[in-house]
Amino acid sequence: MNPKRLVIIGGGPGGYVAAIRAAQLGAKATLIEKDKIGGTCLNRGCIPTKALLHDARTFHSLRNSPVFKTLSVDPSGLLEPMMDRKKKVIEELVKGVEILLESQRIMVKKGRADLISPNQVILFDGEDGKEILEADAIILAPGSKTKALQHIVPDHEKIITSDEALEIKKIPRELVIIGGGYIGVEFATLFNLLGSKVTIVEILENILPGLEGELVRNLRRFLERDGVKILTQSSVEGIQEGENGLRLTIKTQQGTQEINAEKLLMAVGREPSLDLNFSKAGIETSPKGIKVNRHTETTSPNVYAIGDAIEGIMLAHVAMEHGMVATENAMGLDREWNSPLIPLCIFSHPEVASIGLTEKEAKTKGEIKIGRFPFRSNPKAVISGETDGLIKVIANRENDTVLGVHIIGPDASVLLSIASTMVGCKLKEFTRFIQAHPTIPEALKEACLDADGLAIHLPKPLRPKA
Repeated sequence: MNPKRLVIIGGGPGGYVAAIRAAQLGAKATLIEKDKIGGTCLNRGCIPTKALLHDARTFHSLRNSPVFKTLSVDPSGLLEPMMDRKKKVIEELVKGVEILLESQRIMVKKGRADLISPNQVILFDGEDGKEILEADAIILAPGSKTKALQHIVPDHEKIITSDEALEIKKIPRELVIIGGGYIGVEFATLFNLLGSKVTIVEILENILPGLEGELVRNLRRFLERDGVKILTQSSVEGIQEGENGLRLTIKTQQGTQEINAEKLLMAVGREPSLDLNFSKAGIETSPKGIKVNRHTETTSPNVYAIGDAIEGIMLAHVAMEHGMVATENAMGLDREWNSPLIPLCIFSHPEVASIGLTEKEAKTKGEIKIGRFPFRSNPKAVISGETDGLIKVIANRENDTVLGVHIIGPDASVLLSIASTMVGCKLKEFTRFIQAHPTIPEALKEACLDADGLAIHLPKPLRPKA
């Protein structure tokens, strides 16, 4: 019997994971990518951003260390080696994915693909080169693209997108960022740590909408303390271009402000890439993305869609799991996408991590109890000099079930892996695990204990004498 033929359009995190899973299940998988394997995340998003942030945070730690602060380093001289290292990180990881695909005997084709029927894909691999691929199932992973504002068009020099920000040659004196989502906050962190005067302009009531409110309040306080100016419920109404940069007119609740900016970074989010000829395959779409059911199957049988191109949260790890679900269904297994708990990390300084219900959401489910533990009371955090932030654990008061864990502070992204296993479990069960000392996870246990007023390393609240 001939193996099932799967064609995957898009070689980002969702697409290459789908291809590997298809090969594991015995399919003949063909992966088509018009640009670079790894997609936006690996080449122009998650990976390069975090590589630069890692180096910027290392510089910040040294500069603020009581031991190493005497080492005088000009941050302007750091940018070139940082960009070189970022490039090497990307190259190494792209090569790693290519080796994985090769090891699974996956056919990788370079070129632009389109749909011509529910079981046919056309590949344009050159000026005139065309190839028609027959498929028993198709998985669409076209990803997303940067959103734009109608009245502000990037010129890719003074008005830039994240693509140009990741290739910047000189640290800007003043950087204004439009958008206070995770992309805007991470770039604000990066350039603030390198010495730029950064302003975030966000049209909504606060930065990072939808995140646990207490974490947002703390992060905003830390960013503003470190010199980042944050203007919420505000918008850029006018731009005047000069020789040395831009003069921005910003409408705020307090009135109109004029701000100078050497660079203006557009970080208003991303939207699905919907450039394929979906009608030829009978696939329905909306401005929010390709329409799919709980099996990630489109309105055309045996055609699936995953990742940023479908409605939902745009995260690489979500796209990867979509890829697994779609492939398993394409191969005859029955697996649904049941809106699982999705961990979220923001690589600001300090880091933010979150999973499960926020306090506001949890209160709609019944009586709750909350435990908090500040990192200033954790020995490992004190040792590292990273004492900003706290851990917040939310549990159901009646049955002791953990509903959400929210962290701002050192190693928040690492702690999130532990927190992900806690949601849905009993609070008291976790407090009986022994955590090594001195480690950051001790703070997570203390936060759980604090939900019942039993934290060991928090002072007992003083009460007035009777």
